[in-house]
Amino acid sequence: MIAMQGTTADPSAARCGRRGFLKAAGGTAVGIGAIGATAGTASAQEGGAAGWFDGVSNFEKVVDKTGTKQTEVAVGAKGNGGNFAFSPPAIRVDPGTTITWKWTGEGGGHNVVAESGAFESEIASEAGHTFEHTFEEKGAVNYACVPHRSMGMRGAVLVGADAAVGSGAENGSEESSSPYGGWLDDVDGFEEVVDGTGRDRVEIGVGAPGNGGIFAFDPPAIHIDPGTTIVWRRLEESEALTVVADDESFWTDFSGTDGETFEWTFTGNRVVKYSCPAYEELGMKGLLVVGNPDLPSAGDVLSTPWGGALAGSGLMAVLSPLVFGGFLAVRRSRDREP
Repeated sequence: MIAMQGTTADPSAARCGRRGFLKAAGGTAVGIGAIGATAGTASAQEGGAAGWFDGVSNFEKVVDKTGTKQTEVAVGAKGNGGNFAFSPPAIRVDPGTTITWKWTGEGGGHNVVAESGAFESEIASEAGHTFEHTFEEKGAVNYACVPHRSMGMRGAVLVGADAAVGSGAENGSEESSSPYGGWLDDVDGFEEVVDGTGRDRVEIGVGAPGNGGIFAFDPPAIHIDPGTTIVWRRLEESEALTVVADDESFWTDFSGTDGETFEWTFTGNRVVKYSCPAYEELGMKGLLVVGNPDLPSAGDVLSTPWGGALAGSGLMAVLSPLVFGGFLAVRRSRDREP
């Protein structure tokens, strides 16, 4: 197994230097592999509406539910790279209609929160859980699942015939052009985020078939719990195969032996992007959804070269800035490549 390697002193400089070097080193292979390569795409948005539904993969149109006094919306439906959607995401109802949101039990913990603050459910994950709200006033009400809002788990209720879908920017929200910032849009074979929650260790193949050759991670995207260890296992021989975080927080170069591994333990709530820089332009990219990325982290764990960890709420709290700086210097010196 390859030892874990940490960050460099200046991540931005490392990205320009190391990632640039790795891309250049694999340039010839990329040029050859590009011949006949096919670029797959994630689900494309159809019929996008102003701002709020940008990046919501299962939005196609506003579903008419007028004439009924009660209607249901699924929470955790298929969409946005996994079970991170409301279905239907946009509905039109008459004033006085009660909407019941019903959880599917898929995609982890979800909630239903109005952007205006008019209603808010608890975060729940069990199938069959429900939450309801009665809409009395005319107008458009945007809502989202807070843990998965940036991934595209957003919805809207249009109350009355004249209500229209508005831009999320009107409510002070951020717009997203595509789930995960479009990171997986050109990854051949990406269909959904694989559910790896509930497991202590999850393995990813490096050099799997895809992107016009053996230029893929398998699976390319996984949802994991904080504290899970990811093990990347080399499947094919290629000196250019690497695993490098987009922010340079971790990396490894494989020596050329089939079956060798590299592992890293992930903490907090975040979305982690990584790639093999030599073949990144072909689509050899991966993504990890750690916990609930739109929620704050309670405290990160810093992995050490000798396999231990320092918790942000524990030992790290009693270390002085000088001692902590010394620790980072030792960590970098041990982790940096010769």
